[in-house]
Amino acid sequence: MDFSFKQCARLMGRFDRTEEERPRCGWVNSAVFLAFQGTAIHMTAEDSHGQDYVEIVVDGIARNWINLEKGVHDYIIQQGLPDGEHTLEIHKRTGILTGSITFHSFSLPNGGMFLNPPIPKKIRLEYFGDSVTDGAGIGHPHDLREATNLDDGYMSYAGISARLLNAEYQTLAICGIGVLQDAMGNMNGLPVHFLGTLGNDTAPWDFSQYIPDGIVINLGQNDYSTPIDDDEYMAAYIGFIKDILAKYQNPYVFCCVGTMNNNYLASVTKAVAHFNKSGNNNVFLVDLGLIHPEVEGWGGGFHPGFQTHYRMGCELASFIADKTGWELLKRPSIATKC
Repeated sequence: MDFSFKQCARLMGRFDRTEEERPRCGWVNSAVFLAFQGTAIHMTAEDSHGQDYVEIVVDGIARNWINLEKGVHDYIIQQGLPDGEHTLEIHKRTGILTGSITFHSFSLPNGGMFLNPPIPKKIRLEYFGDSVTDGAGIGHPHDLREATNLDDGYMSYAGISARLLNAEYQTLAICGIGVLQDAMGNMNGLPVHFLGTLGNDTAPWDFSQYIPDGIVINLGQNDYSTPIDDDEYMAAYIGFIKDILAKYQNPYVFCCVGTMNNNYLASVTKAVAHFNKSGNNNVFLVDLGLIHPEVEGWGGGFHPGFQTHYRMGCELASFIADKTGWELLKRPSIATKC
């Protein structure tokens, strides 16, 4: 079977499918899933700025990550595999401000064949957030504020909590953004990006493509980094949830607070109470606390690092499982060999 995205690949996240065989993504954690029989696999992809990084997951194991060069290039994804059936996942580790990736094709240089792609997970989640949800700063030394190669949405609390729940997940996150205003106090909120495939002023997103069972929102850290009117923030937050509920089939909504600051906790608590008082008891508050630097360390520029994200992901997944009855994946009892 020659490779075809329509036949051989499954996409996770918002992709621009204007060109059916050249899907383009921008949001962090957008991913391509495929299966093949063979010993090696190559990829041809196009990156807009040469600053994007992707996670390579083969047979369920995160094996490597690579920096995509600007323009169209061929990449050796994996070679020297045992001859047999394998799965491959390519996850965008970097955020939408870093650039976009257009996937052109995959090939099997040593022969073999493409198989039907892995089936989707039964549970679907959608995350909305800022740089924390983006995985920005996660692997940086504290004083290194900008280091795209060390950002990692795959290992952010969003990726960790979704995988612990064995769920599909989409992530709409932009560094510096809020619900009402950004970190500089400009009226710049994530809700205006909700309707576009790759954000505001892009092709409209077809919401029938993905109906999430659960929504995770973590927005407010940037809103409250400069002076703000509490009532205006709550109105924007409540309005965003209403827009989400209008598009989907009564999902669970988990409103998170933390971890760079929690000075928006009172406002989010009131926003959640607004829905609970009106009879919607599927909207919850999740307090993820603050970074504990003496225990967890810092990421870059006061962002959470790997340990904080792991803790956040575990706490969030446990909270969601408790409220929904969804099963949590258990830690392996036998070590997996690469």
